[in-house]
Amino acid sequence: MSTNESGTSGLNNYLQKQNKLDAVSWLESCSGPSNKPTWTMSCKINGEIRGTGTGFQKHVAKDAAADEALAYLKNK
Repeated sequence: MSTNESGTSGLNNYLQKQNKLDAVSWLESCSGPSNKPTWTMSCKINGEIRGTGTGFQKHVAKDAAADEALAYLKNK
């Protein structure tokens, strides 16, 4: 496992080490035209939003939100 993991896999691995995989949940919304949607994903840790990401692809938005949440967890 890389020490520079990021995105959803990095967050999942971090939470797994802490035995807290059940602490994470996701909110998603999509806006804009159907041929070019903008996704917004929010990562909730223990019910609190700790990361938000936006992108033209759902996985890009989710990875950005996960990166933000992981940074929060590592710095708290």
